[in-house]
Amino acid sequence: MDSWDEDSSLFSLQNLRWLNLAGNYFSNSKIPSEFGKLRSLTYLNLSDTGLTGLVAPEISLLSELVSLDLGLNFLLFRNHDFNMLVHNITKLENMILDGNFPTQVFHLPYLQNIILSSNPNLIGYLPETNWSSPLRLLDVSVTEFSKGLPSSIGNLKYLKTLGLSHCVFTEFIPSALGNLTKLTFLDISDNMFQGQIPDVFGNLNDLRYPSNNISGLSYLRELYLSANLLSGRAPGWLFSLPSLEDLDLHSNKLNGPIDTIQEPNLVRVVDLSQNEIQGAIPSSFFDLINLTALDLSSNNLSGNMKSCMLVKLRNLWFLDLSFNNLLSLTRCSNDVNSTLPMITQFHFSSCNMQRFPSFLNASKSLELLDLSNNQIHGSITKWEAEGWEGLASLNLSMNFLTSVEQIPGKHLFVLDLRSNSLRGPLPTPPQDLNYFLISNNELVGEIPSKICNLSFLYVLDSSKNKLDGTIPDCIGTFSDQLSVVKLRTLNLNGNQIEGSILQSLTNCYYLEVLDLGNNNINDTFPYWLGTLPNLKVLVLRSNGFHGDIQNFTGTFSFSSLQMIDLSRNEVTGHIPPSYLKI
Repeated sequence: MDSWDEDSSLFSLQNLRWLNLAGNYFSNSKIPSEFGKLRSLTYLNLSDTGLTGLVAPEISLLSELVSLDLGLNFLLFRNHDFNMLVHNITKLENMILDGNFPTQVFHLPYLQNIILSSNPNLIGYLPETNWSSPLRLLDVSVTEFSKGLPSSIGNLKYLKTLGLSHCVFTEFIPSALGNLTKLTFLDISDNMFQGQIPDVFGNLNDLRYPSNNISGLSYLRELYLSANLLSGRAPGWLFSLPSLEDLDLHSNKLNGPIDTIQEPNLVRVVDLSQNEIQGAIPSSFFDLINLTALDLSSNNLSGNMKSCMLVKLRNLWFLDLSFNNLLSLTRCSNDVNSTLPMITQFHFSSCNMQRFPSFLNASKSLELLDLSNNQIHGSITKWEAEGWEGLASLNLSMNFLTSVEQIPGKHLFVLDLRSNSLRGPLPTPPQDLNYFLISNNELVGEIPSKICNLSFLYVLDSSKNKLDGTIPDCIGTFSDQLSVVKLRTLNLNGNQIEGSILQSLTNCYYLEVLDLGNNNINDTFPYWLGTLPNLKVLVLRSNGFHGDIQNFTGTFSFSSLQMIDLSRNEVTGHIPPSYLKI
C-alpha cells in the first residue's frame, strides 16, 4: 500500500477483529477517521507505516482493543484525545507508541505491556504517579528521558521486564527498585546513574552473609548496569542472587577488590570490564561453574592466577582478562590432563604471561587466541602448535618470540606476529590466511614465492624487517584460479627491497594501500598504478625513483588516490592535481 482509500471496503468490515498493516507505507498520511467504524477490533498494528500528524480521535471508539501498536511513525496525541482513549479503551493490555508521552497511559486499568523505546525524540521524564496498572513490561530505552527514576516505580509489583537503557537518567538508583520482586529483566545501562550499587537487588540486611537474607529480587535473571558512573567495591553479593544468569556492569567506576562470593548462583554471563577493580580474583569466583562468558578486561587486577583454578569453569566459551598488567597466569603440575573443553575465545592481552598456556592444547573448539603484549620468549614449537585445528585468529604481537617452528592452526584467517624478535626467512603461513601481519621483526632474505599461494590474502604487512631481493614475480597473480586478486594492503616499508615495481600489481583490483617506502627500489614513477580503481594510499618515499612525473598523464587517473608520498627520491616535475581525489 502507498496511500489510504477512505472509501475502501476495509472500513465496511464491521466484524473485523484483527488488523495488521505493519511495514506498509502510506505516503506520510494521517490515520483516517474511518477507523472508528471498526468497533470489533481487538488487535490493531499500524507500526512502521509512515503515518504522521495527530492521531484521529475516532481511535478512542475502538473500545474492544486489547493491543494497539502505533510505533515507528511520526504521530502525536492531543491531550483531550488521549484522555478519551484512556476513558473508553479500558481493555487495553499492550501499547506501543512513539511521539509524545501522555502520562495518563499508566492509568489504563489492564495495561500489561508498554513500549516507548527507540525514539530519541521522546523527551521528558517518568512521572510520579500511582502506577496503578498491572504492568508486566515497561520499555522506554533509547529515548531522551532524563532526571532520576520516580520512587513510585516501586508500586509496579507485577513488573517482570524494565528497560531504561540509553536514556539520560541521572542521580542514584532508587531503593524502590527493591520492591519489584517479580522482576526477571532489568536494563538501566548507558545512563548517568552514579554512586554505589545499592543492596536493593537482593534486599540484603547483612552484606557479609547474603545467602541468609535474600528475599528481594529472587527472580532476577538479567541485570545490566553498564556504562554509568557507579562506584564502590565490586559487589560479590550480586553473585548470590539465586536466579541471576546475566550480569553486566562494564564501563563504570567500580574499584577495590571483588568481594568473596559466599554462595555461588547460576550466573552464566559476567561482564565487569572497563572498571577500576583491584586485587586478586577471589578463589570463590571459580566456583561459578555455570559461567559461559567472563569479561574482566581493562581493570587493575593483580596476583597469580593458577590454571588449575581457571579450568574449573568447564562451560566457559569466552574469556577476556586482557589489560590487567599486574595479573599473571601460571601452570599447575596437573595441566597435562586439564583443559577448558568449550573455550572458543581466549583473550589474555597486556597481562604478564611468560609462556604459552599449556592447558589450552586440548581445547579443540578454540577459534580466537590473543596473547599479545606479554612476556612470552623463545620459539613457537611444533608441540605448542598442535591441537588447534579450528583456530581462525591468532595474535602473538608485542612479545619476545625469536622463531616459528610451526604456525598453529591449519585454517587461520588472521595471524599477527608484529613487534617480536623473529629471525630468519619470512615464514609461510596457512593457505587460507586473510591478514598476515609480521612487521617490526628481524626477518632476512627474499620474500618467498610461496607467499603467492595465499589465495585469499587481503593484507600483507612485513614492514620494518631486513628483507632483501626483489618483489616476487607472482605478486599480483597469486593463485592461477583467480582472475582478480583480493589483496587490499601491501606494506613492505623499511626493508631492503631492490629492483623495480612489478606491473602485475595492476591485477590487484582491490588494492587500497601500497607502501614500498624506505627500500632500495630503482624505477621510474609507476604511472600504470593509476588503473587501480581503489588505490587510496601510495607511499614510495626514500627509494631511487626518478624521471619526470608529468610525462605520465593521460588515461592513468588515480581516481581514488587520497595520499601520495614521493619524498626523498629523484622524481622531477609536479604531481598533476588530477591524481588526487578532492
